[in-house]
Amino acid sequence: MFPGLQRASLTVRAGLLGFVSGLLSCLLAESRIIYIAREQKTFDHVVWPGLVFALVVLLPLSRWVGASRPRIAAALLASSVVYPIAWRIAASSTTGPPSWALMIAAFALAGLLGSFVLAGVFFFRRPCWANGVFVTVALGAAVAAMMGANLRAAMALADWPLPARDGLALFVVLWQAVVGASLGRGVQVRSNQPATASTTLRHVPDAGFAARIADDPGDISPCAPTIGRTEVVHAHNQFHSSHLACNS
Repeated sequence: MFPGLQRASLTVRAGLLGFVSGLLSCLLAESRIIYIAREQKTFDHVVWPGLVFALVVLLPLSRWVGASRPRIAAALLASSVVYPIAWRIAASSTTGPPSWALMIAAFALAGLLGSFVLAGVFFFRRPCWANGVFVTVALGAAVAAMMGANLRAAMALADWPLPARDGLALFVVLWQAVVGASLGRGVQVRSNQPATASTTLRHVPDAGFAARIADDPGDISPCAPTIGRTEVVHAHNQFHSSHLACNS
């Protein structure tokens, strides 16, 4: 990997990987090497984007953040399985009576489902994981809703500037780039939460000595050593820093 890319944040790196994954997904779905004739393309052609996203985005990102092998396997499996399901939900809106609301809602639901499963598996049991899931789901649903709106406009308006086919490809690339960047951002927030602690010294007077002073103040010698004990107080602020990171 190039040194400049190594120094870039996980957000940028994951977003770039998502962009590459989207391009590869579209190329594989239309590849004449895999499909000799267009008529051979069946339901399996929608599996490629999930597989490519898993291998191009989730696998490197998991390795960068040191994720466990079970989490990596779960993320790869989730991406491969959820994408065909989400695409089926979106495609169901194109078979019935034409409706703007139905198509936009179906695509938004598909994007919500896909991003929720990916973020849920990737962020589960990490610090402030709910925040990362919420941001990823919101972005994924918004991009998918725009995809549905563009498809409906291309079907309804003859002079629409972005054809349906090109629009689907464009928003697939955009969705994978945005969701990938959001996953990288969420993991980056969590990796930047060191357990900080401040150490202070506190002198605690001896209770018996304080009682003797009260009984006989004249018994105090100016050269007498300080009687008492010193305690080390650790003020942990890990929760406070985690709270700030979750709300940033």
